[in-house]
Amino acid sequence: MQPVKLNQLQQIRRDKLIKLTKLKGNAYPQPDLSSKDSAAEALSKLQKKVTVAGRLMSLRGHGKILFADLVDRTGKIQLFFQEKSLASRFEVTHLLDIGDIVSVTGLVFKTQAGEITIDVTEFELLAKNLRPLPEKWHGLKDVEERYRQRYVDLIVNPEVKAIFETRTKVLSTMRRFLDEHGFMEVETPILQPVYGGASAKPFITHHNELDMDMYLRISDELYLKRLIVGGLEKVYEVSRDFRNEGVSRFHNPEFTQIEFYWAYIDYERLMKFTEELIAHVIKTVKGSLEVTFQNTKLDFTPPFKRLTFRDAILEKTSIDIDNIHTESEFKKAIKIHQLKVDLSGAVGLGAYFDALYKEHVRPFLVGPVFLTDYPASMIALAKRKADDPQKIASFQLLACGVELLKAYNELNDPQDQYNRWRDEEALAKKGAENAMQMDHDYLRALEYGLPPTAGWGMGIDRFVQFLTDQTTIKDVILFPSMKPEEGIPAAKSQAPVGVNNPKVVIGKIETLLKHPDADRLQVCQVNIGQPQHLSIVCGATNIKVGDIVPVSLKDALVHTKEGQPLKVEKAKMRGVVSEGMLCSTMELGLGQDHAGIYLLPSELESHLGQPVKDYLSP
Repeated sequence: MQPVKLNQLQQIRRDKLIKLTKLKGNAYPQPDLSSKDSAAEALSKLQKKVTVAGRLMSLRGHGKILFADLVDRTGKIQLFFQEKSLASRFEVTHLLDIGDIVSVTGLVFKTQAGEITIDVTEFELLAKNLRPLPEKWHGLKDVEERYRQRYVDLIVNPEVKAIFETRTKVLSTMRRFLDEHGFMEVETPILQPVYGGASAKPFITHHNELDMDMYLRISDELYLKRLIVGGLEKVYEVSRDFRNEGVSRFHNPEFTQIEFYWAYIDYERLMKFTEELIAHVIKTVKGSLEVTFQNTKLDFTPPFKRLTFRDAILEKTSIDIDNIHTESEFKKAIKIHQLKVDLSGAVGLGAYFDALYKEHVRPFLVGPVFLTDYPASMIALAKRKADDPQKIASFQLLACGVELLKAYNELNDPQDQYNRWRDEEALAKKGAENAMQMDHDYLRALEYGLPPTAGWGMGIDRFVQFLTDQTTIKDVILFPSMKPEEGIPAAKSQAPVGVNNPKVVIGKIETLLKHPDADRLQVCQVNIGQPQHLSIVCGATNIKVGDIVPVSLKDALVHTKEGQPLKVEKAKMRGVVSEGMLCSTMELGLGQDHAGIYLLPSELESHLGQPVKDYLSP
């Protein structure tokens, strides 16, 4: 006998649905079952009549009787269908399948085998299962399916539901703790005109009515601190934040974060409060202060160990970062100590320190430990230590090499904040993709006066991953970010085009030479604020050395006369590599002129490498 294919099984179930519809008219009824018993409640009601509803997870037929297991959110209870009690309705049980959602009414009794069971006298199909449930998930492919089809994962894997129940308990416990300590829960914008509060790449969208680009927030820090300026001395938010960066076992582009800010305290008081909060949450959720993560046992009984950032690096690498003041000194130090550090994408001394720490120090910090007093170049929003201005009054809580939270005294000197953001802008010109933006409205808020404040942020997903001992963060996010499924077309890209594209940047023509093999082409060396200039081949005749021009970098989208966006690629033009494109009015989306390059105001020379959209709108 040949095995039945999946589509045949589905057809059999659809045929059953048709028969059920003919018998009862409505195969998807909507009864009021608000007063039904749960499976757990029914188990304690021997010799009483109950009504329960849930999903059938097993069917075992024996002639004129049928046993089934019904599962709801509270657990499982056995059902007993018999022709003696149901008469002609018993025939309908032949149309039931594993996975169907039903309601049943009957008397609770105990079988000879001792199992508490409902003797069904009435039942109704509420929703037909048309896709057979898998017996279990296994293998890499099925792991991916678990995340895509979380609804099935929750049905067949009860332990998964327990993870998300823990997640909910973590959030409710934290909220209750903060509420009881006088904090006010608030809501701040998810769509922001200036992204800030962290060093991260944002997701970009466009507000049609306001005709402006906006960003999904990477953090709610700057808005929460605006509220501290306004006199709300203790605020917190449970927020969805978004960072357009990589996916890893500890990172998801969309994540949940709790941030709170507390006026008139310092980071020393905040560390003690953090110990109280973390210990309270762990004890409430797990019943003790011991946590096992990936076979490592940790004790979260306060106080937690403390270690300065400088001492941690010195202990693990023998490098004293207090003696390093430039990037060249850093490179010399790691060469002397024969350390390999991946500096790709790292720009600036703070990023170099961070790369060294993440590669050679953090993985070995078992903890729980507070890592304190980072270099000031690493966090532009943190206040300098009064006794050592090269350091910031900051701490992170680490366990098993995982960062659980970050906190610091908030920088409230508007001039220092301005200068620190200017430093970030300089790093952006050198190619730092995660550099912070200048937020002029926030600087204005600081000028009204931000009281001495300490603040704190925690990624809830990672914390729950740690408490539930999951190897990947995807296991604690109901619907994690995934690549498009094979066979299912992905949504068309809505990336901004032309002047609104963030990869169309401000450049300056430094040299202009005739193409060696084309009379009508010129080869430009274009300065975009980085040490290495771009070589771009261009046929326009209206440009000269010194002009400020819009430059489409690799992967930028620009307009075409055909109306379809063009993705800019590195290409050879008559034997000379062109690393980008100088844009005309048409390519920017500002008009139909394609004859020459759109020239930008000369005052934008101080903003080389920054997106044109920040200074020019269509």
